[in-house]
Amino acid sequence: MTPQPRTNLPEPLSGMPEQPVVELGCGHPWFTLSEVNRLVRQQGVGPALARAWVIDELVQRIQLDPALQQQLVEAWLHQHGVNNEVDLKAWLERQRLQRQDVIILATQAERLERFRRHRWGEEVEIHFLRRKPDLDQVIYSLLRISDHALAEELYQCLEEGEADFADLAERHSEGPERGSRGRIGPLPVTTAHPEIAGRLRAGKPGQLWPPFPVADVWVLLRLEEQQPARLNAETRGQMMDELFEAWLQERVNLLLAGEALPEPPPVPAATEELPDQ
Repeated sequence: MTPQPRTNLPEPLSGMPEQPVVELGCGHPWFTLSEVNRLVRQQGVGPALARAWVIDELVQRIQLDPALQQQLVEAWLHQHGVNNEVDLKAWLERQRLQRQDVIILATQAERLERFRRHRWGEEVEIHFLRRKPDLDQVIYSLLRISDHALAEELYQCLEEGEADFADLAERHSEGPERGSRGRIGPLPVTTAHPEIAGRLRAGKPGQLWPPFPVADVWVLLRLEEQQPARLNAETRGQMMDELFEAWLQERVNLLLAGEALPEPPPVPAATEELPDQ
């Protein structure tokens, strides 16, 4: 049975119906609309297209100071070896781009950064405090052994200072930590087994625990170092990335489900002062 063409297609998301061809490059209409629909279905590129549409919708709404925009465009072109009008025309033809494409390519990162700081600059600390238990890192020594009696014996040697943890782990441990002489980390506490993570959170550096069972082995554990997460510039950027990604994914999911998107939040004015990064 041959599928019949649909005659009741909804309006495009942009509200601007055009001829049913899709260009891979400027001036090259290589695909019909039905071909693109087939590729979207069969190759699973729908989510990527939805994400691109949501980002584009946002980027188009964010204005930059004209002087800053010109500076970003010139720097971007220089980075790509374009230094004059002749170079630009030839480069645009090779890349199959239009001049307006260059403006977006050169300024999109700055536009999105302004939006992120405007929208979530004041929420970063709250998000960081929520995430901090997952960001705190530790270094610890671990030894796994199936023989309980031997585990108790090794613990006594460590407790009385008669042996070195690294040497014992290298000789006796039955886990992969044997290759690192028992040393693990720095890693987030949450990556450890719950029985281990709970002790690491409550412990103090240098604390040694008696053998305790984890799955089918006995574990010797010593906390070496705690590295609490701090809200520095790098972590602040990570927190803002997470907040933006969650917002973006929510809109993508709504778009893929065919639901109406909420009105986008206000965007910063071109000359607005933003919270420090």
